[in-house]
Amino acid sequence: MTARRAKSSRSLIGAQIVGALFVFLWIALAPPAEGNILLIPVARQSEARIVALALERGASLVQRGPIKSSVIVYGKRDSLFVPLARAGVLMVAGGAVGCRPGRQAA
Repeated sequence: MTARRAKSSRSLIGAQIVGALFVFLWIALAPPAEGNILLIPVARQSEARIVALALERGASLVQRGPIKSSVIVYGKRDSLFVPLARAGVLMVAGGAVGCRPGRQAA
């Protein structure tokens, strides 16, 4: 095996490892179809604006999130994803950050 081929093989293995880690991370953090979802502002958004966007789409407020200006809502991913993504809000599984699954606002 030439040095060039060995270097190419190591690069390919490294890329596969990075790809696998990305998939596992996505599986762990992907928001559920319905349940607690952590909303994290990526663009400069106020907490009130994020809550208003989520409530307009049928979500209910659970509590403030663990990250500055983030909130945890109970809602459906399909109705929240596009409007919140356009507003610069990242959606993450609520259970991935210590939120109790299935917990709803009273």
